[in-house]
Parts: sequence; structure tokens; C-alpha cells
Amino acid sequence: MRKGLFRMPIGVVHTAGSPCQCAQSISEGLRSLGHEVRIVDAERIEFEASRLAGECDLIIDHTDTYRGRGMYRPLVRMILETHGGRIVGSEAKACLLADDKIASKAKLRAAGVPTPPGIVIEGENWKIPSWLKPPLVLKPAFEHMSRGVRLVRSEAEARTLAATLYQSLHQPLLLEAFIPGRELAVSLLEGPAGLEILPILEWKMKDGAREILSEADKLRDWVGERKDAQPAGLSSDGQRELEGMARLGFQVLGLRDYGRFDIRLSEDGTFYFLEANPTPSLEPLEALALAARWAGLDYPSLVERMLDAAARRYGRREREGRVRVDLKRGAIELAVPSRFPLPAPSSLDLAKILDIQPGETVLDLGCGTGLLAIAAARLGARRVVATDRDPQALELTLENARRNGQESVVETRVGSWYGALRGERERFDVILATPPQTPGPAFFGPKYGGFDGTEHLQKIIEGAGDFLDRQNGRLWLLAISLAHPSWLWRKLEERFEEVVLVKESERPFTAREYEEMAQGLFRHFLSLRSWGWADFQEVEEGRYVFRNLFIRARRVRPR
Repeated sequence: MRKGLFRMPIGVVHTAGSPCQCAQSISEGLRSLGHEVRIVDAERIEFEASRLAGECDLIIDHTDTYRGRGMYRPLVRMILETHGGRIVGSEAKACLLADDKIASKAKLRAAGVPTPPGIVIEGENWKIPSWLKPPLVLKPAFEHMSRGVRLVRSEAEARTLAATLYQSLHQPLLLEAFIPGRELAVSLLEGPAGLEILPILEWKMKDGAREILSEADKLRDWVGERKDAQPAGLSSDGQRELEGMARLGFQVLGLRDYGRFDIRLSEDGTFYFLEANPTPSLEPLEALALAARWAGLDYPSLVERMLDAAARRYGRREREGRVRVDLKRGAIELAVPSRFPLPAPSSLDLAKILDIQPGETVLDLGCGTGLLAIAAARLGARRVVATDRDPQALELTLENARRNGQESVVETRVGSWYGALRGERERFDVILATPPQTPGPAFFGPKYGGFDGTEHLQKIIEGAGDFLDRQNGRLWLLAISLAHPSWLWRKLEERFEEVVLVKESERPFTAREYEEMAQGLFRHFLSLRSWGWADFQEVEEGRYVFRNLFIRARRVRPR
């Protein structure tokens, strides 16, 4: 990934007011790579998630606490994912597992990865088993950054501190054996060749091997070079063993893109995994960035690798599309965001053959990007009402109308087909419709048109008489020959005195194209054709073609 790969900004979510300066560091790294940055306070995620998901190619969620609790931070990622956010790093489910020290350690132990022996405290009535001897480490089950972690030297001290933590945090606690030895941090980063173990870091403990890293240690601001971190310098056998365990742990916890394990190397040479961190601190002088630097990656390169890992997984988002259509009365240009499909070539063809006259009124049913509504305005319509069920489509139509200087002509209504007019009985000179009409045995997505493709066509044809001018009103319909064309023609002739096939075009397709939409869809086409309900031809082995039908119907028959 290089400068300018992303069309949209990169989102950064963080806990505002946190002592950690990660959001600032990440933002500086992103901007140095040429990216725009959108920073959002995690406490506003319910309000900002939809915007971030729509406007940002990728989102780096570095929430420390949510609603004041570390245990709730996976909810931020879950909300983002629900709105379609493309997350850099592990998904919400994996974050929840990693932040749950009870569940994650059970997973690691089941996979053969050692963790400190201990017990879970879930209330006031608990006892220390005979095999668990002080000194002990007491910690909350769902917090991080060493928040609430205490080294206790007696059962009495453990009980006093446990009662205080339990009442303040209202969550289970872990009471584990303290492991004398060396404190290590193993950082992992996805790269082009797969998961990479960065150089292993060792924390220099202030008072020898009987010290633990406290919350104050982790919140300390460092300037210049850190004095308490160094490459671990393990033996080749120890390095291989620890790398294998870290890779396995990363896999069994379902982590992705990057992460860190905190580990104790005991005096007898055993590696004990203390916890997994799916969102390790990303400040330049913290473990992940230091290890990356030792591996030859400066801070911007580290950020770039994180983004690259996520971009490979999600695939590159398409850039904003631009559509230009040359009409008799001037060209129109549309901007089409990546979340919207570009107008089909058949829709562009329809825009070029419309017979709209200056001063006419037009109803566009299902406006999508606004192509036909704006084409009608450009051709001289004095008023165009565009309808759609999707509010975002209506907003896009209005934005494209402004781009083309037609904002005073185009207005919008929300709703399905004529229902969008909510009881209005205005009559229009022209109705435009390009409804979904791909047939299918069951609903499969936005292109579904009913069992034989005619579900929406029937509603549009039946309702046209209530909204068209009775003398010269025209219905312009773009239909496809997959959708029971013989029925369509009969229905149109029942309702209109004049029905003309103005133009035809061919639409090539393959069986695979439709089978990827829904399994069995092409087989359904074959059944419809055998009944005379669909018309398409095989032009060569595995390749087919149906017809786009550009139909104009006028002069509604009285009922």
C-alpha cells in the first residue's frame, strides 16, 4: 500500500481524555503516508458509526475504555462492524475473547500454551487451594493496561484487595501464581509473507525478578529513548519455542493483522502467557512500535503494514465512480459512491432515448443515483419527482441534481413505487421505471423481482393509470427478457392503447454470474424458459444473452 491508495479517510476511534496518546501518534503516522484522518471519541460511537463506516476505507479502533469500563470496549468495534465498518485488527468477537482473561487463558491452555496457574474469584466465598502459594497476582478478568493488578504476599492481603476490586469493578477476578523471571512482550504483525513475529522485547524490572508492571508503569510518558526496554536476546531454541507458541495463540484466539502477548519467562525456562492484547498501545515508544523499529520498520511503515493487512483481507474499495451521459440538451455527470452500484449501461441507453418535452412533469420510480431524474430535468422537464425506498439514494439524487444545476427541478419522496406519493393524486406527463426484475425461487437480494420477475412490473403497470395524464401520459419501462416478456406485453396492452418497443439491446451473461448471486438461480432460469416464461439464448458454451427491452406505453385505457 502506498500514498493515495485510499479514496476516503482512515477512521481512528479512541477514548477521549485517556492518558494514552495513541490517537495522536496514529494520526500523525497516517498523515505522513498521505491519508486523511477522521478521529472519533469512542463515547460517541452510536452517533458516528454509520458515518465512519460509509466515509472511511478502514477504521483503526483503539478504544481504551467505553462507558468508563475496559470490559465494554469490544462493543465499540461491534457497533462499527454492524454498520459495515472495515476494521484494522481483530474483529469484535476476538477482542471480546482476548479481553476476557478467563476464557482466553482456557483457550490457550487447551492448545498447550502455558498460563500462570490460579483460580477465578466470583464472589465473597472463595478459598485459596493448597497448591497456590504467595506471592500471588490479583487482577480483574476484563481490564487491561494493568488496571487493578496487584502483587499480594499473603492470603489476608489477597482477601482485602479482592473485596475492594470486586465491589468497585463488579466483575470476576483472577488470583494467579506470581512467576519469578523475565517479563517479555511478543508483538505480531501480518505481512505480505504471512504472520511475522517481531523482535521480542524484554522489560527491565526495577527491583529484580519480583516486580510486576503496574498501571502507573504503562501510563508513564516517555521522551526520547526508553531505558526500561531491550531486545530479549533469547537462545535460538527459546526463540523458536516462543514464536511457535505466539503463532498458535494468535490463531486459537482468532486474532488478525497485529497484536501482542505479555509473557513471563520463569527461572526454569518455561514461557507463561499472561494475557493477549488485540489492541496494544501504538505509541512510538511502546512495545509494538519498538519491536517494529528493531525489525527495520519506522513508525509510518508500521502503520502502513497494519493498513495493508486489513486492505488485503477486505479487498480494495472501488473509488468513487463518475458517470457522464451526453443528451440532446447537454451532458449530465454523476458522482456515484462506492456503496452504490454504477448505473447499468441499459439505464444510460434509456436516458438517451427519452422523449420528454420542455415543461412536462415526470415521476421517476426508484431513482437510485438520480440518473433518469436528472436526465429528465436536463431535457426540459419543469418538475421531476424522484422516489426510492432508500433515503441514501434520495440524498445522492439531490446531490447529483445540485452538481448538474437541477436542484430547483428535482424533488424527492421516500417510499416504494407509488406509495411514496402518500395519497397524492397528481398526474404526470411521464413515468420512468427500471424496477428489479431478476426472477428467482426465493428472495436473494436487491435485484429480486419475484418468482417470474414480474412482481414489481405488475405494481408499476397497474398503478400507472392513477398517476399518468390520460391524454398524452407515457410510461417508459426498461424490462428484461428474463422476466416473462409475453406476460409483460399482454399486461401492457390491457392497460394502454399504444405499446411500442422503442429499442432492444443484448445483455451477455454466464451461468456463474447468477449462481454467485444465489445457488440454483440459473437453474431457475432454465425452468422458466422451458415453461415459456423467460427468453434467453446460449451463444456459445457457458455464455448466454438476454434482451433489454426499452418500452413506451401511452394513453391509459379506462377501467
